[in-house]
Amino acid sequence: MPEEKDVTADPGANEQRPPVKKTLPPLTSSRPAGGAARSLPPIASARPAGQPAARAAATPTPASQQLPDTSAPTAARPPAPPPVAPVKPTPTSEPQSASTASAPKPPAEIRKPKQDKPPENDNGIWRMSRKNFLNVASWFSFIGFLATATLGAIRLMVPRVLYEAPSAFKAGFPDDFIIGEVNEKYKDEYRVWIVRNEEGFYALSAICTHLGCTPRWLDTENKFKCPCHGSGYHRDGVNFEGPTPRPLERLKITLADDGQLLIDRNIKFLYEKQEWTKSEAFLKYS
Repeated sequence: MPEEKDVTADPGANEQRPPVKKTLPPLTSSRPAGGAARSLPPIASARPAGQPAARAAATPTPASQQLPDTSAPTAARPPAPPPVAPVKPTPTSEPQSASTASAPKPPAEIRKPKQDKPPENDNGIWRMSRKNFLNVASWFSFIGFLATATLGAIRLMVPRVLYEAPSAFKAGFPDDFIIGEVNEKYKDEYRVWIVRNEEGFYALSAICTHLGCTPRWLDTENKFKCPCHGSGYHRDGVNFEGPTPRPLERLKITLADDGQLLIDRNIKFLYEKQEWTKSEAFLKYS
């Protein structure tokens, strides 16, 4: 057995230390060589009955977890390094101004992606590409809509009145007309013929009763002839040839207060209704 050391002389012996677990030597078999293996008897427990069994270390404690032997002399700890004094910045020869020190740094330059440059003879928006054409057409449509709406609003402010020549007009004094003459002075403006005979005056409408054309007076043939379909009328307006279905219409003719002939185109007299015999269809004058 190893020699027992005196633990009383060690100053750290009074400190409580955990018990050191001792490892058991491995079991060796006492069977003879070549013989059968013999089973070992079970190890009887020496604890009294009813007391819980303490956990025994089945595996050996590794060497790194074993406590150092306090009996050996402890090694001296190395001395702590001396404190290091903080390094003060060395002053420069030229002090910086406050504006320079506080001035912010310029931002880093932002590089834009490379773009295609337009050609030198680029016409801008007037270059008729598909997109430009649609833009121009849209603007023209919008401006046209505004113009139409503005004109329509202005038109609503103007009353709807038909500006046409009056239906009644003065044709002059009776002595200005020659007996037996067909006067065409007001044919183009009012589409009216004024005829004078020995008994008086009557006015004929210069509108063909077939399709509304304007007939012509043929003095050599003494008749009215329509140039459209060849309808013919006598001097008094009665039809006698062509596709016309009925005679010309007579208009109201009277004397005005100043003695002139007054003709009203809105009042008409029809031959087939026996209206030519009315006093307003024929003005007696001698």
